[in-house]
Amino acid sequence: MKSNRLQNWFRPAILKMKGYVPGEQPKDPNVVKLNTNENPFPPSGEVLKAVRQAADARLRLYPEPAADTLRQALSKVYRWPVGGILVGNGSDEILSLLFNASLGKGDLVQYPDITYSLYPILAQIREARTKEVKLDQDWGLDFRKFSQIARLTLWGYPNPPVGNCFPMADMKSFCKKAMGLVLIDEAYVDFADKNCLDLARQCPNVLILRTMSKSFSLAGARLGYTFGNPDVIAQLMKVKDSYNVNRVTQAIGLAALSPEGLKDMKRNVEKIRFERNSLIEALRNVGFRVTDSQANFFLAECPERLQAEEIYKNLKKKGVLVRYFPHLRLRNALRITVGTAGQNSRLLTGLNELL
Repeated sequence: MKSNRLQNWFRPAILKMKGYVPGEQPKDPNVVKLNTNENPFPPSGEVLKAVRQAADARLRLYPEPAADTLRQALSKVYRWPVGGILVGNGSDEILSLLFNASLGKGDLVQYPDITYSLYPILAQIREARTKEVKLDQDWGLDFRKFSQIARLTLWGYPNPPVGNCFPMADMKSFCKKAMGLVLIDEAYVDFADKNCLDLARQCPNVLILRTMSKSFSLAGARLGYTFGNPDVIAQLMKVKDSYNVNRVTQAIGLAALSPEGLKDMKRNVEKIRFERNSLIEALRNVGFRVTDSQANFFLAECPERLQAEEIYKNLKKKGVLVRYFPHLRLRNALRITVGTAGQNSRLLTGLNELL
């Protein structure tokens, strides 16, 4: 039933929005999911044990409001002051908190075109002005095209959907000049060779965003965290929900950061890096143009004789999901998540049949 009074109940900016569209989540367990950048390997046994232990009568109690114990563990692992860490219900919640805290109507926020597709949605919600800096032909980013007076600037490291990392010197040069906040989204950084924590140590306006969804195999737990200057984090603390990370998820995070949990995560990361390189090579050998990736996914541009959307649809019929974006520059490309050896084999078999 559709109401004709929605204009009386919601802001015009919300009514005009399309909203964020997550990747498809099939119910058939036999489908090979290479479309949402999930880790194909299970989380650490320490994490599973922590879930069982936390799911008891204590669920009647509120969790730690600021996840202090978890923040202390993060501080120890990443050598960052506790006061400079904020934990959230997934990194998406932290992004929402940042947009709400830093942007008013008409304020300028900027990011690359192309990057994580949630950024424009959050900007629309805040009715902020946006500036999109187009990636060059090789998916690089000219940081000189960013405004130095924007209230907020964001990019991924590695940057989706390509999985490439921008030069550290270029990022540092911009961050030193930027008057506003800069968030570097490191959702996939554990699969990369470097990270930007030292850059955030040097620049008080820089925030580093992390998640346990990818490398830690915990997408279903919804746990993200950000590192920044304690004065900046203190302002973000003001706008978060009182108990934004539940008791079980906090226990999961602590287990993931234990010595055994970290060991298991790093072992899975190495498996994915190996499979990533093997899969990229296999696709290049059959005519796909694939940019080197530092993430657990990559962008595969199809041979000229083929249409990416048709490949996506035909693979789906074969029970293999990859991600297709109707963006102008991505119209003949597929973003493919790296799976297990068996999942990747099913993908290659399906592609060879189509080719």
